[in-house]
Amino acid sequence: MGEQNIRFCIVREENMEVIWLEDYALEQTLSQEEVFEKLKRMFTGHLLWSSEAWKAVRVSVNSNLFSLVPNVLFDAEKVGEYLSFSSGNQVTAQDIALYHDLPLVHAKNVFSIPRHWHEWIINHFRSASVSFYHSTSPIIIGALVSHVEHQEVRVASLCFEKDMFTLVVSESQQLILCNRFKFKEVQEMAYILLFTLGQLGYEPEQMKVVCYGDVSVSAPVFEELSHYFPSLEIGSRPTTLKYSSQCAEVPGHRYFGLFNTYLVSS
Repeated sequence: MGEQNIRFCIVREENMEVIWLEDYALEQTLSQEEVFEKLKRMFTGHLLWSSEAWKAVRVSVNSNLFSLVPNVLFDAEKVGEYLSFSSGNQVTAQDIALYHDLPLVHAKNVFSIPRHWHEWIINHFRSASVSFYHSTSPIIIGALVSHVEHQEVRVASLCFEKDMFTLVVSESQQLILCNRFKFKEVQEMAYILLFTLGQLGYEPEQMKVVCYGDVSVSAPVFEELSHYFPSLEIGSRPTTLKYSSQCAEVPGHRYFGLFNTYLVSS
């Protein structure tokens, strides 16, 4: 859930099968409060999302404020300070700072969510076990798992949104970098990626680049990247999960983050 989209999927845990998917695009002009009101109406007016029969609910929050903190440095009492340090601003009273563990990278992902969103979701799904994650975490987990499948030394995984992309760089199946970048033009996006990889000491020819999210082979961002990266492709959905006939035909790369939300803690 975020300010651009609210997406749901249902996973049957007995066989790890995705059996339901819904995707709602939000108007870009909506305020945070208007998004919240829309979310409440959506949940309370929907037969499935109003049910009290859920075993577990996992919420992936697409917010700009997050920070990965190594376990050896992490102090649960300083969660708000980590976010203040990374953003340069104090976490406001209207937000709550949360964190969760990422065992694969030996770190905690610290992030914020509007306090009234958090309280309302907890109350709405009071009969279920509710977990909150930052949207970068399922992308990291998915990227590291798919790295093994690609059998490459270095992989840059890009997950695109309308005017932003999340970059996960991994080498020998280890996380090197995770960050989010805003951009206005595709040339700016390509420059940011090339500069970032250059700062890490990587040349374009050394990287396998895999694209997820709101992207296709005919998209301007993909065409722009094809000028610089000889090994470039659209990613696929997580192979760890099964997919029902209703979900088998959806573009899995588009819902890469959503599907991997289940795998963060499964």
